[in-house]
Amino acid sequence: MLTVEIKELVVYLRNIVSEEKPDDGFLEKYGDDPDFIELDNAAREIRNNCKKHFEMIFDLFPDPTIITTMDEGKLLTYNQAFLKLIKTRGKTIFDESVNISDLYFELDKREQLVAELKRTGISENMEIMVKDVNDEMFVGLVSAQAINIEGTPHILSVIRDITEIKRLEAEIKQLSIKDKLTQVFNRPKLDAFLQCELERSERTRAPFSIVLVDVDSLRQINDTYGNPVGDKVLVAIADILKQNIRVTDVVGRWSGEEFLIILPDTDKKGAVTLAEKIRTIVENTNFETVLKLTSSFGVSTYRQDLLPATLISRAHVARSRAKEKGKNRVEWQ
Repeated sequence: MLTVEIKELVVYLRNIVSEEKPDDGFLEKYGDDPDFIELDNAAREIRNNCKKHFEMIFDLFPDPTIITTMDEGKLLTYNQAFLKLIKTRGKTIFDESVNISDLYFELDKREQLVAELKRTGISENMEIMVKDVNDEMFVGLVSAQAINIEGTPHILSVIRDITEIKRLEAEIKQLSIKDKLTQVFNRPKLDAFLQCELERSERTRAPFSIVLVDVDSLRQINDTYGNPVGDKVLVAIADILKQNIRVTDVVGRWSGEEFLIILPDTDKKGAVTLAEKIRTIVENTNFETVLKLTSSFGVSTYRQDLLPATLISRAHVARSRAKEKGKNRVEWQ
């Protein structure tokens, strides 16, 4: 059975090694004892060696890692990977006055992280906007855990730069809704827009129209000059369409040589007027590879209880009529 003194000594030495505050009364009582002094020195040496080993391992850790105080956000230590992340090579830029909040672009994210750590002790995969030493922004993914150092709550955080991942995600999302060549919406996205506009019109009784745009003689252009020239023509037409519609309008590539414009709150007259305007612009434009080009238009206006497929079909009928009448025309169905 251990005596009370030995138990107190074990607790004292454990606190020394773990960097928790030891019992001052115990130190005053046995501070002059040579055996105690030897044990105390040994415990402090163990602590210092452990600290050195920890710092060495911590600095070699491949992920950017920092330790901060929980409430104040004071930066306690950080590794080389973190310095690389924020684009600095030396540790001299940091001093005791540095606060981790200085690196947060959105301070409420820091508050949210601390609140979660106080509640659960751990926070995983929180996206934050981070500033490097040049005040340049990047997207960081933070995972953190609450730890205790010398009786004070701290935060151990790992921060990864996911800017490139987010860029690729955005690119993939764009590819899913945009036509790769012309950078206008693709057909699946047009279908979704058309359905939404139809439902809105059913609710509000507001008119809306569509314009089907067909590039005249595109197949002949491809056969004569090659597909790369035809592609440039399509890109140029798409740019003309984007430049001449309202913010509320939608334009996309419906098929190989066809574009579709969706016009909310637009009746027959408004849709035909826009189509005529675009037809004239196309006719009078000198294209880089093909000097002159024309286009044919089919316009259709939504009526109650009309299905999207029927609306498109009516626009196709009007477009075909424009072709039959010599092209470079606007027809309505």
